[in-house]
Amino acid sequence: MIRAGRLLLTVALAGSLLVACGSSDDESAASAPTSASPTPTPTPSAVIWAGEVCGARDDLNAAVSSLGRNLSYDVSSDRSALDQIDRQLRLQVLAVGDALNGLGTALAGVPADLKEANDFVVNTTKAKQDADEAIAEAQSNLNEMVNSGSILDGVAAAGKAIIAAKAAYEAGQALVGEVSDLVSAKGGELSDAFAEAPECQS
Repeated sequence: MIRAGRLLLTVALAGSLLVACGSSDDESAASAPTSASPTPTPTPSAVIWAGEVCGARDDLNAAVSSLGRNLSYDVSSDRSALDQIDRQLRLQVLAVGDALNGLGTALAGVPADLKEANDFVVNTTKAKQDADEAIAEAQSNLNEMVNSGSILDGVAAAGKAIIAAKAAYEAGQALVGEVSDLVSAKGGELSDAFAEAPECQS
């Protein structure tokens, strides 16, 4: 009987030691300080701006490249040909206009401390204005075409719209080239910003 009592006491004592050890380990684990994650270095504003410019340039390039593509019509048939021109060309002209606005917004966001970008912004803004004028002219001619009183007047307006669209294509390509030339230029703080922006690496 005494032995049984001692055995129970020994088991109980061992169990309490295990519980004590377990709670001690839990407490020490809970009280152990967690290692702080390193704070990521913020992306410089110049690099963010450069990435936005490159993204807007790529959008413009895609829109300009589609301008006038798949434009097929036969104005000798009937007025439906003019409607077809309007459907095809108007959407493409609007896409270029939206892309031009996107690039203009990106350019306007240049950081104040990136003084090297001043000449670039002035030059590209002038090139953008040329493209804007051609896009506005194409839209005006398309409106004239769909509102024309006769098929002959409509055909004349369609011809002017296509010429204006070609001018918009050339101005847009020139603008894309101007931005791309600067992105690929070497040397200086502005060049470093473009080199670090992931959007400019394609």
